Amino acid sequence: MTPSRGEGAVLALACAGTFVVILDATIVSVALPAIRFGLGFSPSALTWVVNAYTLAFAGFLSLGGRLSDEFGIRRMFVLGMSLFTVARLRAC
Repeated sequence: MTPSRGEGAVLALACAGTFVVILDATIVSVALPAIRFGLGFSPSALTWVVNAYTLAFAGFLSLGGRLSDEFGIRRMFVLGMSLFTVARLRAC
């Protein structure tokens, strides 16, 4: 059985979403030295930065799941990817 065009698109979008999550986590890790020197954090305090990011991410992930139930998966996926792209472009 060969996959249809729609199945390939869904797979590509799922891979793009996973890539964005990994990219975002990597950005936090790469930014830790700048956070340490810019804000004067101790090395042990940087653990809390990563924990705070993870907790915020988990909260927004739960919110996104609930909003997807209410408004549709496709609409929320497009909105989330758009917000992520705009936020990353503004950070540059």
